[in-house]
Amino acid sequence: MPVTADLDAEGWLRRWDAQQERYVPDREELFGLALDAVAGLDAAPGRLLDLGCGPGSLASRAAARFPDAEIVGVDVDPVMLELARRTTGDRVRWVDADLAAPDWPDPLDGPFDAIVSATALHWLQESALPALADRLAGLLRPGGVFVNVDTLLADPAAPRIAALTRRLREERTARGLATGEDFRTWWDALSAEPALAAEFAERERRFAGHVAGGSSLPAWEDALRRAGFAEVSTLTQTFDRRMLVALR
Repeated sequence: MPVTADLDAEGWLRRWDAQQERYVPDREELFGLALDAVAGLDAAPGRLLDLGCGPGSLASRAAARFPDAEIVGVDVDPVMLELARRTTGDRVRWVDADLAAPDWPDPLDGPFDAIVSATALHWLQESALPALADRLAGLLRPGGVFVNVDTLLADPAAPRIAALTRRLREERTARGLATGEDFRTWWDALSAEPALAAEFAERERRFAGHVAGGSSLPAWEDALRRAGFAEVSTLTQTFDRRMLVALR
């Protein structure tokens, strides 16, 4: 794609979705199932919050699925938020907030009927999960639903099975990446866009020194239950890519 002074945000979003599907081949189906879970658990929203919304892939689908709902997307990445604003516009309210910070819920007006997230929260450290779960519980109405589609590592108490699960997922991902653009290539290409120079400078400042996270399924389940969620269960999974559903 040629670099111009204008930004083809829709084109970049299509490229984002395409490369993400090389990591998660059933991504579109999982998005639909996540919203099915929200509706099926009587949380078809008046208000829905998307955590780590990125360029708005899941939030835009939620807006289409629930046309009368208020949709809010939260992310700390200024580049992603700019793409989201340029593609989905003001149908979704975009909030710049760091989920690792204790005050990230402050710009939000709870309660929400549903909170969703897709392939985002693995960036957090496992030690941050108890505080995050408490804040999720505080933002959801009683009976509200939290749905997280992400890599939740297998139980470390079964190390050989956990290692096999991870290896099988990584092998499947490698096959998907054999052709086409990957995550790093997409970011490198986007960084050359003059229209996003200010956002990339701010992104670099914010993420300097960031250490990648990763957390296990038992850690998630324990944090959510301790935060007062009544039910916590995996709805579906492929290896350690799971859809974790929790009822407030």
